[in-house]
Amino acid sequence: MKLVKSLVVLLFVVVIGALVYFYVYKTEETRKAREIEERSLVRFDLDQIKKFTLARPDSSVVFERGIGRLWNIVEPIRTEADGKPLFMLFSSLTQSNILIEVEKKPKDMEPYGLSDPQYYMSMEYDSIEPDTLFLGNDTPDGTMTYVRYASEDRVLAVMNQLTDIMKRPINKYRSRTLLNVLADDIIGYQIFRKKDGEEERIQMTFNDVTWMMAYPWDLPADIKNVEELTKKIADSNKKTLEEEQTGDLKAYGLDDPSIVLNVKLKYGMPEKTLLIGQKLTEKGKKHLWYAKRFDNDLVFSLENSLVTLLNRGTTWFIEKQPMRFNRNVINKIVLETAGNKITLMRDADENWSVVSPVDKNIKQETINSIFAISRFMLINSIFALEPTPEDYEEAGIDKPFSIITFYNNDSIIVEARYGKTFTTDKANTYVTTSLSPIIYITNSTINSSVNTVLSAVFGTQ
Repeated sequence: MKLVKSLVVLLFVVVIGALVYFYVYKTEETRKAREIEERSLVRFDLDQIKKFTLARPDSSVVFERGIGRLWNIVEPIRTEADGKPLFMLFSSLTQSNILIEVEKKPKDMEPYGLSDPQYYMSMEYDSIEPDTLFLGNDTPDGTMTYVRYASEDRVLAVMNQLTDIMKRPINKYRSRTLLNVLADDIIGYQIFRKKDGEEERIQMTFNDVTWMMAYPWDLPADIKNVEELTKKIADSNKKTLEEEQTGDLKAYGLDDPSIVLNVKLKYGMPEKTLLIGQKLTEKGKKHLWYAKRFDNDLVFSLENSLVTLLNRGTTWFIEKQPMRFNRNVINKIVLETAGNKITLMRDADENWSVVSPVDKNIKQETINSIFAISRFMLINSIFALEPTPEDYEEAGIDKPFSIITFYNNDSIIVEARYGKTFTTDKANTYVTTSLSPIIYITNSTINSSVNTVLSAVFGTQ
């Protein structure tokens, strides 16, 4: 019996506790939440704003939301907005509290400077009615500002921090970055340029795994160089503003630009196009170029460092080691040159020796010479991407000066054929590999390295 009474008492206590929690504690929580909401100046989602105007006596500026959180200035000029000051503006709006409800239904707005306000923020939303936040005079003590929403009669007072941000000059909201993009968002670009009187096009693309050249050749990219350029595109800033608007692009060489850069972005974001005109000639500014975005009005100057990368030779963009292979799997090398066929083998102790036409040990430096003109060979240009028999003959690949074949046991890993050598400022040699039909030109010291091997085999080494 006592147990039943104890259970009833316990149940009664639990019920009373629940009632106290839901009707006292939760009610107090709701009251506090409502109080915080009522104290907040902004009671809507700022992400719903699709367009807004910051009006001021000199010139108003109109912003439109782009894709994601990117914003554009559309009036009085067309350019991209700087995300940092806009973030500060939206953050200040979100964090601003109503310090005082000055008057609920004022008959006269003149004492508050709200009868004909010079500064206001007019907002358009995705799914709610438009509204405008008017800024009036400062309070007599100068610590607050009178404000009012067009949708309400109330006059409120907020801290000056918000109103100071809203009164910033227009140029504070312009993006100083060149294209306002992140390097990680760039998935391709095309460079149109004029070089030595000829028009050139280079197209690079990221295929979700790595960078490739899509034009003029279908080849793997030089990852280091391409990523350097990608970062430079993202990090470059406008140097100086030359014109807000111009009807005379010719004055800057932008009517017939020396370089046009198209940048493709992730997530369906619109492509960005940069026009680069002529180089500045003023003293102290000869490292600058005139430039303009295709989709806005500003003419500005641009540092020479980006232009230098955009003007690199075509082969700068592609992988310059056409014979990438793991040298550790190679245990046999055959060199055919000058009527000789030399076979080198590696033993279990990693030592190399000649097994034909003589039998002798070979120093590691000799093997390194072979790998220097093969595995580590760099190409400096392409002679023919899809060579014809005439190309092979002209390059001397049909009757090669030397052939080096690399094996793993009896399986061929790769073969290199070296053709004619000619001299410009350096010695150049035509070369092709079994991995591709392309005929490359290399500055590698082919002849001297082959002679090093011959000397080691037939000499006193």
